[in-house]
Amino acid sequence: MTAPRPATLLILLIAALGLAACEKPKPQAAAVGPGPTPQEVEFNDRKESLLQQLATCESGSWGPQPRPIYGSRGAYHGRFQFTLRTFMTYTRMRDGTVITAKEAAEYAQDYYKAANLAWYMIYDLNEPWHWPLCSRKLGIPAQLRAIRAMAG
Repeated sequence: MTAPRPATLLILLIAALGLAACEKPKPQAAAVGPGPTPQEVEFNDRKESLLQQLATCESGSWGPQPRPIYGSRGAYHGRFQFTLRTFMTYTRMRDGTVITAKEAAEYAQDYYKAANLAWYMIYDLNEPWHWPLCSRKLGIPAQLRAIRAMAG
């Protein structure tokens, strides 16, 4: 058997290095943090349930609706029965966004946007009194105390 020539070894070495350089890097899995604890899930479920109860009390149901909902001859809008002024004011307070009355009317009809604003008003500002009848009927202050007690 004859020994390989130095030129042949050089070519094989270059080819091997070239193929290694062309090899695609293996994808790395992203690190995933732990999910919410059962207590955190229950805590958020209780908050969401309270919002659903409020929407049902105010407008007869909760969740997205196919048609606009108005109350008191058009003064109140959407599942949470916001006035346009309230929607505009609290949107600006929450994140600095200035919206028009037309935008407020559209957003109040969007269940998720309205629920997000109601969440801010009830849980972040502790102002459930914006819905006086349903707040009393549903015992929202007592529900809020129970929810806060869960948080520790």
